[in-house]
Amino acid sequence: MHRFAPNLRQCPDRGSLMSPLHVNQPCRKSIAFAFALVISAGASGSADSDKPDQEQIELDPIVVVAGRIARPLSDVAAQVTLIDATEMREALVEDLVGLLRYQPGLEVETAGTRFGASSINIRGISGNRVLLEVDGVPVRGQFAIGAYSNGGRTLVEPDRIKRVEVLYGPASVMYGSNAIGGVMTFTTWDPSDLLAGSDKPAWLGLRGGYQGSDESWVASGVGAWGGGPHGLLAAFTYRQGHQQESKAPAGTPSDPQDWDSSDLMFRYSFDTGGGNRLRLTADQTERNVETTIHSLLGYGQRFRRTTSMSGDDQDKSQRVYLDYDFSAGNWQQGNVRVYKVKHDTDQWTFEERATAPQPVKIERRFLYGQDLSGVDFMIFRDLGWGTTRHRLGLGADWLRTDITELRDGRQTSLVDGSDTNVILGESMPVRDFPKSRTEEYGLWVQDEIDFAGGRWQVIPAVRWDQYNLKPEPDSIWQEDNPDTEVVAVNESRLTPRLGVLFNPSESWNLYGQYSEGFRAPPFEDANLGLNIPLFGFRALPNPDLKSETSQGIEFGVRRFGVGSRFSLAFFKTDFDDFIESRVLIGRDPGTGDLIFQSRNIDQARIRGVDLRLDQELSSWTPALDGWVLNLAALWSEGENRQTGEPLNSVAPPQAVLGISWYSPGGTWDFAATGTFTSSKKVSDIDEADGARFATPAWTRLDVSAGWRPLERMEVRAGVFNLLDKTYWRWLDVSNLEADNPMIPVLSRPGRNFSVTVRFEY
Repeated sequence: MHRFAPNLRQCPDRGSLMSPLHVNQPCRKSIAFAFALVISAGASGSADSDKPDQEQIELDPIVVVAGRIARPLSDVAAQVTLIDATEMREALVEDLVGLLRYQPGLEVETAGTRFGASSINIRGISGNRVLLEVDGVPVRGQFAIGAYSNGGRTLVEPDRIKRVEVLYGPASVMYGSNAIGGVMTFTTWDPSDLLAGSDKPAWLGLRGGYQGSDESWVASGVGAWGGGPHGLLAAFTYRQGHQQESKAPAGTPSDPQDWDSSDLMFRYSFDTGGGNRLRLTADQTERNVETTIHSLLGYGQRFRRTTSMSGDDQDKSQRVYLDYDFSAGNWQQGNVRVYKVKHDTDQWTFEERATAPQPVKIERRFLYGQDLSGVDFMIFRDLGWGTTRHRLGLGADWLRTDITELRDGRQTSLVDGSDTNVILGESMPVRDFPKSRTEEYGLWVQDEIDFAGGRWQVIPAVRWDQYNLKPEPDSIWQEDNPDTEVVAVNESRLTPRLGVLFNPSESWNLYGQYSEGFRAPPFEDANLGLNIPLFGFRALPNPDLKSETSQGIEFGVRRFGVGSRFSLAFFKTDFDDFIESRVLIGRDPGTGDLIFQSRNIDQARIRGVDLRLDQELSSWTPALDGWVLNLAALWSEGENRQTGEPLNSVAPPQAVLGISWYSPGGTWDFAATGTFTSSKKVSDIDEADGARFATPAWTRLDVSAGWRPLERMEVRAGVFNLLDKTYWRWLDVSNLEADNPMIPVLSRPGRNFSVTVRFEY
């Protein structure tokens, strides 16, 4: 849900694109509907009618994710969500959950109380089927195994984000494998963004804040300097907090947590002239978490003898990338990017089983790392051919990923102090898949064709991909899997897309799109080698895994009116050869062990309807000048077409309704937002793996306000779940058995507040 602020006429002549406080809020939020105002003025014959088309295009909301080049939203044949820094600031966003709080169809999946947010879900598809990028650089994939190991996907700090864009549905044509379900891109600040409109060579922003949902504090600073063609930016954020609060009944065992994180970024930019720009960026993110698990003690077969358990987890991500924006000859816009990413997870689990027949203390360690190296190249040009206009785009990319994983541990007797490296029959250390290297190559071409005076636009595109997986077994893997033959994967794929746009009038826009996606068999499914003799479990590689594919159809209608924006989208996506991980396929006739293997299922389907409306109420009556209404709603359903069962990855229908008010001078603003979510009915749950907790319907009311007592100071506060309701998000508990004692602890926080103070120099 994207909020607008009213009264474009109040905008000052200068302003930065950041949260910079010398810009009145109405200016920043009016851009989204200013395109409609310009068109309206032209139609009425006002003095604005002779404004050039270029100015109108700049005022139309600009998105990049759909075609990897900046385009007005009205020229995009797909649904795209844009969340900018101003919207994030007004909503007091401090984390990923807050970022997507008011976005139906965009969900955060969590992995219990210890590991927290683990994945982005776009219209029912999540995990490594959704591509995440920061400044065009991919984020590493997620891997989890068992109850003690979870390597998630580290993203960027909110204060560094200039804008977030989401492209829904299959997007492999522009982004390759892993974009089978959609794309989310994060764009961070440049020095020129923060210095724009100012006559000073430097800019500094400082912020402190508190978030009551997890009792966390944040301190953040961003500085920029510019001189001639040179620009520098430095940013630092430090956070410290505790476990997420819940509405669990009094006396329910909780899982206390202490965590801290730090994020550091440096960027240098050099304007080489002629619109060309060279940029070098380095950043590092680190997060440390200590958790004591009480909720699971004594639960089920796995924890019935466990009397204490805690975790000590560390994630560290480092990125370095160099990119160059250029024009060459008749090619008006091009970009080349080279990057290197290193991401490591180190997790310790400490467990005591004091009531076991042989009381023991167990220490487990999980190491998971990905090193990514890549090159992207793309170039665009405009050209005419007869009565048609073309924007031709060409691109190529290469990505190499080195993946390592290892589990280690010791078991110590609480009786005599003897220890061993054998835990549950496994001789540590072990690898659940061999060291692996993947290489991905892609070539794509796209043409945006305008004809009939711009009323029609056809956008064909096609991409060729080559995916190679090379396992590199070492002595640790071979010792644990002496009879297992590893699987190499070599897959290629041609993926098409076709979009059509029709503009029946100046304010209405209709579009349709057919797009395909694919995902090659990932390393962890092709060569999984788990072996737990004590329980008789064994997992085998699958040399016959096929690539997942998807075919998406979407139709939509949009309207840009005076002070309003409206969109309605209908979508359906079919998935073939979906890979189901670690499926029980039978018993070994020789040993009686249960055999697990990843396999393809035949088909799945997700379909739904998405509605968005943003309306400045002054267009209805002058008495409501300064008031803005926002509405977003989504209904969707998913089906496993092999079994006829519903897909548990699809969240219940949801609607978000908000009302905002902005004072005439921009000194005050206020917002109230209601979130209305349907129950997850038992008939909409696949319980083949056991009964699940069907989450009841819930409503949450949030209020927030902003005050700018000084030109360069802002204070914001918000109260969330104002009515103190008890509720659960379906995707927080969808993988848990109905009687799992962690479910009460995973209820969302009750009434809580956040506050933040910003200064700018």
